[in-house]
Amino acid sequence: MIHAEPGLFLRYEPAAAAVPLIVDVSRSGREYPKEYRTPLPFTTVHDNVSMYVEDLYAGAPQVGATLLYCMFPNTWVDVNRDELDMDPAVVDGEWPVALKPTPRTLEGLGLIKSKSRYGEPFQERRLAVAEIEERLAKYYRPYHAELKRIIDDLHARFGVVRQISCHCMSAVGAPTHPDAGKPRPDFCIGDLHGRTTSPEFRALVVDTLKGLGYSVSVNEPYVGNVLIGRNSDPAHGIDSVQIEVNKKLFMDTKTFRATAGLAKLKADLDRLLAVVAADTRQRASADY
Repeated sequence: MIHAEPGLFLRYEPAAAAVPLIVDVSRSGREYPKEYRTPLPFTTVHDNVSMYVEDLYAGAPQVGATLLYCMFPNTWVDVNRDELDMDPAVVDGEWPVALKPTPRTLEGLGLIKSKSRYGEPFQERRLAVAEIEERLAKYYRPYHAELKRIIDDLHARFGVVRQISCHCMSAVGAPTHPDAGKPRPDFCIGDLHGRTTSPEFRALVVDTLKGLGYSVSVNEPYVGNVLIGRNSDPAHGIDSVQIEVNKKLFMDTKTFRATAGLAKLKADLDRLLAVVAADTRQRASADY
């Protein structure tokens, strides 16, 4: 069963016996609101989207997981940033409370993008406080509320929850990234340096991917952000990891077309999901 909140999210319910596993695809949305404006060409805008990730993890419901897909683009408002992680330079006026931009945000990649991944100015003008507040109220907060609701419901039912937050990354670090110019592995697993998951769950994901023949890094170049940090609580059975998969495995980044590698990668990710679901089901049974 699919539940749709138009313009916000699609929630795919488990197609098999439910397991306390939530798979979120939160930065792949391509439904651009009619108010969307940018001076950049569409190809540059679209390059900031984690394309095909929802296809790669489409098998999640078949193993009993819940899949949550964000429909709006991260360049409209980024659900993987804190509400206060915003560059004051994008605001026309004064924000009601003190903003807390991170160094990465000051490079252009905050809650509201000021630059593309390659450094081009993203906004055609500064945005009024009311405009940004509307994006938070109509898009950002409802999406996070749904993600939290799912996690809370699964935790109440099973006593444990595992979350996989799914993203993709460029083959080489972009100029606005901390690893600019450096080749990247096939996968990067982020857990905010051990804060969001148990070592056992992280090892399960890392070892399974390595067993499938992939190169895997941990917290380099990506550690994760709000999507895994906000609801995780390893001490109480809520483990969250972020998975970044290298675009070179499944996409031609010049044409945005999927390559022949997508089918193999999806089959391998189906195997990963099956391993995680089985282990999660066993863990939930043991806890109960």
